[in-house]
Parts: sequence; structure tokens; C-alpha cells
Amino acid sequence: MYKHTQNSNLMKGMALASLIGAVVVGYIAKQFIVSCPLALLALGMYLGFRNLTVEVDDVSIRINFGIGWIKKEFRLEDISSVEAVRNCWMSGWGVRSIGDGWLYNVAGLDAVELKLKSGKRARIGTDEPQILASEIGQRLAGLR
Repeated sequence: MYKHTQNSNLMKGMALASLIGAVVVGYIAKQFIVSCPLALLALGMYLGFRNLTVEVDDVSIRINFGIGWIKKEFRLEDISSVEAVRNCWMSGWGVRSIGDGWLYNVAGLDAVELKLKSGKRARIGTDEPQILASEIGQRLAGLR
């Protein structure tokens, strides 16, 4: 089984800056009713998107953001092809619509694109696109 976790230093930094900002605003402006929810939102961002774990076995590909609030599974039998790709910088991070599919990404521009038999596609961000594409490709070949 393949398993790899990519960390997001950008998300960690943004969440930390937001948390510090909320505390400072609360302290200076004495507006804790505003700063406490903002601090909780920053903590939620951090917990939810601090990393992306990808697991591949002989049946499916599973992705899991942060502590597991956001998960997705792709069954290998539903995938027609896989390739390593590079996202445009405007694609961003997080979970995003990409027209005929979805992007799941926490950092960087590298990804693996899954073309699904339904005609849709999915891109999974990774810092080791060649290795992930190879793992998925080998398992797809084993199904055929």
C-alpha cells in the first residue's frame, strides 16, 4: 500500500497569522466577541487543511485533509487513466472546482490527474507526482 502525507507550510502560516491577528484585535480593541470566533476559524483552518494524506491500495485511492474532516475516495475501477500534471498557479489550494472535475491540494503546483470513466477528472496535489502516478498506474494495469 502507498501512503504519503504532504504538509502545507503556507496554510500553517496563514492560520497562525490569523490566530495572532484575532488575539491582537481582541486585546487592543477589547472586542473579544469578534476575535474569539475569528481565532476559532483560524484554528479550524489549521486543523482542516494542514496536510493532505493520499493512500493507494488495490481497490481505491483515498485522500484525507488535516484531521479528516474532508475526505474523498476514488475507486480504481472508475478510473480510465492517470498522469502527473502541473496546475496553474491560479488553481489555488484546498478543494476547488476545475470545470469538469475537482482539485484537492494543500501546497505547490504538482498534481496527479485522474480521468474518470464518467468523463470527469480529479486532480490530487502532491510533492511526489511521478511516484504517485506510477503507483496508481501499476494498480490500474493490475485490474485490466
